Amino acid sequence: MNYKKLISNRLSNFPSVPTDKTGAVIGLLAGLAVGAVIGILFAPNSGKKTREKISDKALDLADNVKDGFHSIKDNFNNGKQSLSGLKNQVVDNVKTKVNTVSQEFKDFRDTELEKAKSAIKNTADDANDAIQNV
Repeated sequence: MNYKKLISNRLSNFPSVPTDKTGAVIGLLAGLAVGAVIGILFAPNSGKKTREKISDKALDLADNVKDGFHSIKDNFNNGKQSLSGLKNQVVDNVKTKVNTVSQEFKDFRDTELEKAKSAIKNTADDANDAIQNV
């Protein structure tokens, strides 16, 4: 009998394998945890010591998870404060630029207004002189 052909025929009957590896990773981690517990249970220690070890390992795991959570929380808060400081810095920079541009515009407007008034006065004086010379 041709085993390769038989195996390939049987495998072709199965639905296609999804590409999501999340289940495999969870299964691997669960297998590792179960293996560790079984290893401890079959260790040459007494039942009391084994239960103490399991309890200690569970407490260590809980502490590690708690520490990890607090670390993530602290990093989040630090990032939040950094973003807040950056926001304030950007707002201050924008306000400074707006004030600078506003003042420059006012100065430009005043200068041009004076030039226009001077030109009008000169034109009026020239027209007045022309009228008097006639």
